Amino acid sequence: MGDPYNSGMVAKISQEEFFSRIRSASVEVLTPEELESLIHSGRVQAYIGIEPSNVLHIGTLVACEPVLLVAGAGFRVKFLLADIHGWLNDKGELDQLREMASRNGELLLKMVRARGIDTSNIEFVYGSSYQFSEKYVMELMRLAKLVTAAEAKKAMDTISKKDVSHRVGAEIYALMQCLDIAYLGVNVAVGGMDQRKIHVMAREYLRRMGYEKPVAIHTPIILGLDGRAKMSKSLNNAIFLDDGEGEVAEKIFQAFCPEGETENNPLTMIVQHVVFPWLGLVEVSGKAYESYERFLEDWRSKRITARSLKDALTEQLIKILKLIGRN
Repeated sequence: MGDPYNSGMVAKISQEEFFSRIRSASVEVLTPEELESLIHSGRVQAYIGIEPSNVLHIGTLVACEPVLLVAGAGFRVKFLLADIHGWLNDKGELDQLREMASRNGELLLKMVRARGIDTSNIEFVYGSSYQFSEKYVMELMRLAKLVTAAEAKKAMDTISKKDVSHRVGAEIYALMQCLDIAYLGVNVAVGGMDQRKIHVMAREYLRRMGYEKPVAIHTPIILGLDGRAKMSKSLNNAIFLDDGEGEVAEKIFQAFCPEGETENNPLTMIVQHVVFPWLGLVEVSGKAYESYERFLEDWRSKRITARSLKDALTEQLIKILKLIGRN
């Protein structure tokens, strides 16, 4: 396939810099050595699953950053539009979820184009296109014979809705997410830290079933604008990829932002995990910060005020959303 470091977002950078970007975009990689081996062999096939419960919010940019880097390096990436998973998680009826999945697929494609990535490396797959097939169900049953109910339930603790977590459907959800990795023919699974237990389970049991043990890349979970829980439409604490300028400005103005603090501060998290990866810098009150560390120095010393950060973040988030929207 040629040199993966001479195309896309990682053009003309070293392998060391590529790994540095992956590490910056993630909390952990299971394991860095395994990922390095896949890259050297040119066999990387990565995926991320997107449950189509609502319109995508900016937390999706954080979760997708590693797959954008991988695709930009010339490797193939699959986006699973997980309509069946959403149905099992009681996020709506199948027809509604398929419609939302289609809308989200369009937004994901815009996101890819906005980063200048070759879309020929990208594939979108609906869960419903294969998860009811006889072959898939047979493999699911084979996996079910290996995994205990307690293991599957524990893996879903941070994913399923509270009123769904005690149902068998939640455990089926966990098994399906494991099997999807093998069934889609990928060897790198990307997801937030809330997916960690499922990916660890997949690494163990897919190997026992004769499949390749996947690499797992885990990204940070972005706090909602209230600073209390992760970003979610149901909690009214999110900025969506289709929000207008006025909506963004109003939401940022009202956001929780303790001056000089980074603990449980959603706005500094957005600066680190959204603005820097997308724009390469953050500009506050006319001063450009080309590293998050430099920004933190002035933020913690209160040379940057909460008001000036909110003004700057509003402007730069609008810029990112416009970039996505016009692609």
